[in-house]
Amino acid sequence: MVKRSMRTLAGGLAAGLFLAAPAWAFAGTVPHAFQAGAKTIMAMSHGQAIILKTFPTKAGLNGYTVQVSPGHALIMYSTKNGKYVFMGGLFTASGTNESVRYAQKYLPAADKPQVISPVDVGTTVQKTTNFLIGKADAPKQVWMVADPNCIFCHLAWEHLKSYVDNGSLAIHLVPVGFLKPSSLPKAATIIASTTPAKEWRFDETHFNSQEEEGGIVPKAQVSAEDTRSIQANNRWMNAHGIHGTPALIYKNPHGKWQVTPGMPRNTAAFVQDVG
Repeated sequence: MVKRSMRTLAGGLAAGLFLAAPAWAFAGTVPHAFQAGAKTIMAMSHGQAIILKTFPTKAGLNGYTVQVSPGHALIMYSTKNGKYVFMGGLFTASGTNESVRYAQKYLPAADKPQVISPVDVGTTVQKTTNFLIGKADAPKQVWMVADPNCIFCHLAWEHLKSYVDNGSLAIHLVPVGFLKPSSLPKAATIIASTTPAKEWRFDETHFNSQEEEGGIVPKAQVSAEDTRSIQANNRWMNAHGIHGTPALIYKNPHGKWQVTPGMPRNTAAFVQDVG
């Protein structure tokens, strides 16, 4: 059973995920020194990304403001030769995260990181469109924001599923769709099912790690309601400062909301910290 966002049921948010035309004229738009990394970003996104800005970094990497779908931009980095592209924090020896500064400076206003409390995230995530994987009465409950084509979501699921299967952990899956053109229709296909948890498991069991593609085959016709549900989740994610997947939201043993971005490094320690 899928729990739907009330905003979606009330009419949703009209926004198209796919780009109608090639988003970026390569020559003359991106400075020559940044073109190798830009080519890699475009290849990874199958030509769907928009390079909004480029900038140098203190770390000697090339920085890019990349729109991966309408209303969803993020900061990416590449090596000078463009062979390696990545996202995440750039920390100085003193512990300063330069990525936060770059995000504030180079992201569009709507995508700039907001100072949002874990309490707000934990309270509002329960109002998103989501579905349960595991037992409703499991002693540990986690909300997981995930894209069906996200390899780190896949890895997080692989590490957590044994806890779900033994009944100690339940995952409330909040599906989003922004990483690839197939992400939104895949996510919408999953929530359209009467057994979304089963569809999610299929997506992960048949995940193609080399291509970073989930195994679910999107329906030829995805309903407008299901599309709006995923778009609403995308917007919730952006509005609450979550700019990547997975994101894990839960209460700790003291009853306080916590937000863990990315795949936990130590699965056992993470599960132990879930109240």
